[in-house]
Amino acid sequence: MKLNDPFGRMERRHQIGYETVRDSLHRNRIYTEELARKIIRDTKMRALKFVVGAGALLLLTYLLLPSFLIGVGAVVVLAGVWVVTWTVNGERYVKRYIEEELSATRPEPKPAATE
Repeated sequence: MKLNDPFGRMERRHQIGYETVRDSLHRNRIYTEELARKIIRDTKMRALKFVVGAGALLLLTYLLLPSFLIGVGAVVVLAGVWVVTWTVNGERYVKRYIEEELSATRPEPKPAATE
């Protein structure tokens, strides 16, 4: 029994998340490590664009409608945390997919012939 997850709820949630990502990668025919790593890079880039856009929205709100800053700021911070968490978990799931699914199908290197 783990102290930080005594009933295994988070472990089950992460397992379901991984299975969802794995099934999506299979449906989209991502069968090489290169394509899987491209998914990670693209996801990070999208998350960065979102965070920059959210920051710009927050700055624009501060300049044009400062009275709404607290409300907009709360929504932006909440959405930013959600996107970062989603991106980190997605990267973890894709890396697990690379290790479990793609490494298992990769042929073992042949030993060098000694003569």
